[in-house]
Amino acid sequence: MFRTLWNYSMVSLSVLLVSLVFRRHLQSPASIVDRPLMKKYDYIVVGAGTAGCVLASRLSEQANASVLLLEAGGLFGWLSNVPLAAPALQRSQVDWSYQSTPQLHSTRGMLSTRQRLPRGKGLGGSGQLNYLVHSFGRVQDYADWPKGWTHPELQPYFDRVAQRMSLTDLAPEWKLADAALEAQQLLNVTVQRAQSSVRFGKRWGSLQSHLQQAWNRQNLHIVMNARVTKILLDANNSIEGVRLRYEDDGTRDEIRADREVIVCAGAIASPQLLMLSGIGPSDQLLKHQIAMQLELPAVGQNYVDHFTTPMYGYLEAPVSITINRVMSLPTIMDYFVFGNGLLATNGIMAIARLDTSAVILAAIGTANEKLLKDISDYRTDTFRSMFPTYNSTDSEGFTFMSLCHQPKSRGNVSLASSSIDDQPNIEPAYLEHPDDVNCSIKAMRLGLAIIDTPKFQELGARPHLPDFKECRHLPQDYHDDDYAECVVKVAGITGHHPSGTCVMGEDWLDSVVDLSLRVHGVEGLRIVDASVLPGPISGTPNSLIIALAEKAADLIIGLVDSH
Repeated sequence: MFRTLWNYSMVSLSVLLVSLVFRRHLQSPASIVDRPLMKKYDYIVVGAGTAGCVLASRLSEQANASVLLLEAGGLFGWLSNVPLAAPALQRSQVDWSYQSTPQLHSTRGMLSTRQRLPRGKGLGGSGQLNYLVHSFGRVQDYADWPKGWTHPELQPYFDRVAQRMSLTDLAPEWKLADAALEAQQLLNVTVQRAQSSVRFGKRWGSLQSHLQQAWNRQNLHIVMNARVTKILLDANNSIEGVRLRYEDDGTRDEIRADREVIVCAGAIASPQLLMLSGIGPSDQLLKHQIAMQLELPAVGQNYVDHFTTPMYGYLEAPVSITINRVMSLPTIMDYFVFGNGLLATNGIMAIARLDTSAVILAAIGTANEKLLKDISDYRTDTFRSMFPTYNSTDSEGFTFMSLCHQPKSRGNVSLASSSIDDQPNIEPAYLEHPDDVNCSIKAMRLGLAIIDTPKFQELGARPHLPDFKECRHLPQDYHDDDYAECVVKVAGITGHHPSGTCVMGEDWLDSVVDLSLRVHGVEGLRIVDASVLPGPISGTPNSLIIALAEKAADLIIGLVDSH
């Protein structure tokens, strides 16, 4: 038996080493260069995140067009390919590690009442450290979106993304997923088995699906560790190019754009870059002594994010993901030899919705205190009260992440200084609108109803009631509105889906880009990322961002009408 295990271990190690050597020596893409090879390109794409990878790939399909992709970070390590390892990437060198301002209506169980807001830094951006859950939301989410961006008009792009992104259904043997699906008929709610963007057991984001398919093209140059510090415009507000700084030695450079600069820096960094370039609200520019190029009051406004509250549940049946199972030799062998098993999943089983309230079912039985507490900034007492298995490695359990899919609260991103090196002030304004509290409580009640269904009961499911000191004066019962509200305000955490800060629209006063994603009043400047979304969707937005970028590429190339 020992000899067999040893042989399997050697095979696993050999496969891993061969894979790493192959990637290092035989797959050096020709497009990645230390510095731009030209002083002028047709297109400059700022940010190699989810949208930037798509734009660089699609625009470089034009053999007569030169494309420069600039990314402030570097390469993600091999760990980012492992779906279950996503939390380990937060607060590492591949995370911008943004932090919110202190929250007035929420976040009471966090250190300094601030939220940690992870964003990917490196090729692939947040698509390389997210939880890989696929969604396009609901048809109703797009009802108020402007012409050209309604659900029927986006459907061809949704179909294109669904084909290209190698969407994977959860393996059928997961009993927790089956138990959740039973609730659909019993409770008359919508329940879907979770889909994830995983291929052959590895993460499959737009880095893999788009950029890596293009990064040996001679007309595409990719420069990493190059941070854009300013967008350059002429006196008539026409694009000239970008100013950037190379992070390895601090030297600066200016690169010109013949046709367009496309900013894909995300819902936090895109408005920051615009304001630092003199495009934004006059009060912000005046406050930080930035010369005004163009007044656009909506830059940085309309920040919206999903806000989720964990609700832990106990299980008796051995059907969840525990630390002991993850760290076992069979699990490691399954992944590195065959590309499947626990490490090839993200742990998300199903998503249930009732109107705009939803719960995400994660089959996580044991919560690693060192990792999960630190990346979220929970106080120790908050974390331990919420996850009673914090010191266990083999406890069975699950977590319902309860949330409001269409929050009404809106925050903003503003400048902290005139330096690109100072993170901006991020005010998510979580739970500022009282309807968001009620919607969150409704989501928690949905989770409780699912726990009471027969198949969950067969698995020995029961909810855990956290003993938060802020809530001890209340009846310890999720069915008590005051207690449920207290739990939401103490334990709620970012859903990692910020958007809206450079929102699209036709009115200069309350939008930043037009319906072709061109910045109002500027010739040759577009924004393509989550910041332009007119509203949140009822789900995770990564797949939507890929579809958005696909349509933006068609608009730029001229494959669809830009008017």
